[in-house]
Amino acid sequence: MSPLLKLLLIVAAAVLVWWVVTSVRASRGSTGTTFTPVDELAPEVQQTIDAALSRGELVAAIKHYRAATGAGLAKSKAAVETRRWKAGG
Repeated sequence: MSPLLKLLLIVAAAVLVWWVVTSVRASRGSTGTTFTPVDELAPEVQQTIDAALSRGELVAAIKHYRAATGAGLAKSKAAVETRRWKAGG
């Protein structure tokens, strides 16, 4: 095999590895977790979430947030825990 062909194969392999890594990172959403704050939801939803948090029902509060926004578990958990932290809990 000629040295030029070997070099082309190495470059092609490097480009393929780079493409796979960038695709995986993009599909994982490596930009961080962003969410709609509970403060921006309808007042009824805010009250429901706050009531669940005051009873110590974190899972129920997350479920209410998810039902209201359609967000995933990680974003919902982050939003509700931020609300709890802001409230001093």
